[in-house]
Amino acid sequence: MDKELLKQIPSIRKEIGDLERAVAKVKRQIDKLKNDEVCDTVSGSRDDLTIGPIKIRGHPQKEYGQKLAELQKKKALMESKRVELLKMENKAEEYIQSIQDSSLRRIIRFRYIDDLSWQQVAFRMGRYSADSCRKKAERFMSG
Repeated sequence: MDKELLKQIPSIRKEIGDLERAVAKVKRQIDKLKNDEVCDTVSGSRDDLTIGPIKIRGHPQKEYGQKLAELQKKKALMESKRVELLKMENKAEEYIQSIQDSSLRRIIRFRYIDDLSWQQVAFRMGRYSADSCRKKAERFMSG
C-alpha cells in the first residue's frame, strides 16, 4: 500500500492544487451571491407607527437559500477531500522517513515527492547514473 501510494504522490499534489483553486472559485461565487442584494425604498408604516420611506433589502434569486447551501456544501466536500489528500501525502512522507538506507531514501524522495525525472534524480545524487537510480528504486518498489 505505501509503495503504491508513493507513485500517486505527484498526482495527489496536483489534485490538492486543483482543489485549492476550485475552493477559491466557489468561495468567490458564494461571496458574489451574498453581495448580490437588491435595495428599494417604499412608503409605508414604520415600527414606530409613523408613515414614511422604508428601505427594503433582499436577494433577487428565488432559490437564493438553496443555491447558497449547495455552494457551501460543494466547498465543504472539496475541503474535506483536500484534507484527506494531505493525510495521504503525510503518510507517504512518513513511509519514506522509515526507509533505512539514506541514498535510497533520497532517491525515493527526489523521484516521488519532488517528481523529478531519473536524469534529474541522478544529478541530485551526484555519483549515480539515471539507470542506477531507477534500478535501485525499482528493486525497492518490487521488494
